[in-house]
Amino acid sequence: MAKSFREWLRRADMIKKHPHIARFLGKAQPQIWIPRRRSVALGAAIGGAISIVPLPAQTIIAALLAVRLKAHLPTAVVLTFLSNPLTALPLLCLAWMLGALCLGLPLAWPEQSLGASGAQWLDWIRHAGKPLLLGMPLLASLLSLSLFGLIHAGWRIAIVRQWRNRQSDRGRKNRREHPAARH
Repeated sequence: MAKSFREWLRRADMIKKHPHIARFLGKAQPQIWIPRRRSVALGAAIGGAISIVPLPAQTIIAALLAVRLKAHLPTAVVLTFLSNPLTALPLLCLAWMLGALCLGLPLAWPEQSLGASGAQWLDWIRHAGKPLLLGMPLLASLLSLSLFGLIHAGWRIAIVRQWRNRQSDRGRKNRREHPAARH
């Protein structure tokens, strides 16, 4: 078990040098494995957008996009699991509501769908398709933009906080070493 993040990254070199993975990735793409602010934010945006669209092989599509756009591959792949059996229905409902809102349709669940026969169901599905087809790309775009922004800003805040802590630690250390300098 890796004791630190740096040790884990060194062990990740084994994965990158695997013959099948190296052939897939090419020779010079270390940025897809090394977590950096821009690449992780872009990987999160890719993974979030792909997770909304109900496609087969979401992880493979996200991995291919991450390699192509030089995003952080593990982040893109992991965030495709935002849509799972527990979250798929709420995400689809949210996409439908977003599409219905943009089209000016009522957000209430249609009453005819509750006790509907086959023909009424087909009619309801036909009307529900437009908001869903509009809402899914909108939700994917909103989620990817918000993930990119949140990760980019959060990373920046963490770095600034580390810089300030280092400066204050240096100041405390200098005051302890030179007590006469205070007077």
